[in-house]
Amino acid sequence: MILNKFADFYKKFEKYISPISLIYGFIFTSLTLTRVDMPMENFWIIVNILIVSFGIFVMTFYENRAKQKNILAEDIQKVNFYLTLAIQFALGGLFSTFFIFYIRSSSLTQSWFFLLILLILLVGNEIWKKHYERLVFQISVLFVSLYLFLIFILPVLLHRLGADIFVASGIISLAIIFLFLLLLKRFAREKFHNQHRNLRISVVAIFVTMNLMYFTNIIPPIPLSLKDSGVYHGITKVAEGKYEGKSENYIWQDHFRLYPVFQQQKGEVIYVYSAIFSPIKLNTEIIHQWQYYDEEEKEWVDSSRIILPISGGRDEGFRTYSAKQSVTPGLWRVKVMTERGQTMGRINFKVERVDISPELIIKNL
Repeated sequence: MILNKFADFYKKFEKYISPISLIYGFIFTSLTLTRVDMPMENFWIIVNILIVSFGIFVMTFYENRAKQKNILAEDIQKVNFYLTLAIQFALGGLFSTFFIFYIRSSSLTQSWFFLLILLILLVGNEIWKKHYERLVFQISVLFVSLYLFLIFILPVLLHRLGADIFVASGIISLAIIFLFLLLLKRFAREKFHNQHRNLRISVVAIFVTMNLMYFTNIIPPIPLSLKDSGVYHGITKVAEGKYEGKSENYIWQDHFRLYPVFQQQKGEVIYVYSAIFSPIKLNTEIIHQWQYYDEEEKEWVDSSRIILPISGGRDEGFRTYSAKQSVTPGLWRVKVMTERGQTMGRINFKVERVDISPELIIKNL
């Protein structure tokens, strides 16, 4: 049969197929994904979640029935092979999508632990195939997928952010997984009964971990993301929807410095620009937290906290900026944050005092 030949071929070349499909799938997803509020993007997320759910249900139901009907182990393995492959394929699409969406909204220094977990899920999806036959593992990855999806789709649908929205996403995730477990209990009672305690522990552990990461600001502020940023000698609105910034004429090496030099004349105002993407109708406020590095205390010190309103819907992000005059020479950074303190990005620069203005160029923002 064609299916048997396909199974034999896949098993023979699996060590090559898995890494190639991982790399290709990630590249394809990163190039095709656009915005978290696009209906088509979220439609395919839902489709993949349904594929995973259907695969788990059919696999559990068939294994439970096989024990009752004395179905051969060989037949169980054949069914599990194709269902596992479908689950693995769908989860690969989900984890690739989540990793790309979340990394766009994150500051690596703030959210590296959460992003590392997503990366482990993405890469591990190709090496954990045998575990997909275990019900506890299946339910765990399904619950994580539901949770990660609801964290950003609820703000998109409700047009606002906040801790209450995050809590609601967790409650809805729990409700959906609870109903799914009731379905398994109804149609696969024996297998469900043998693992129901471990299932509860797994779901509760994931729920608690996600809440700890959110309320310690480790989870990125998705669906917001920092699209562009920079430090300028001046920013001017030249027309409706058009801004220009006066920037130093940096050479390419300057862009790889952790703290690019900003040459400031005495009394000159420094402007920090940010373009924040927010979904349609999600209007909120962000914060520019100016900080300087205290060389004596060896720590960052807050200088100014500037609240800026943003409007959602613009592909390139809503453009806004803050300005500061009393800036002393030394290391500075501006953290672009949500009202809760979730960091989207940082603009680093080193202020050096000069007597003559540096060569400036005009950039369209």
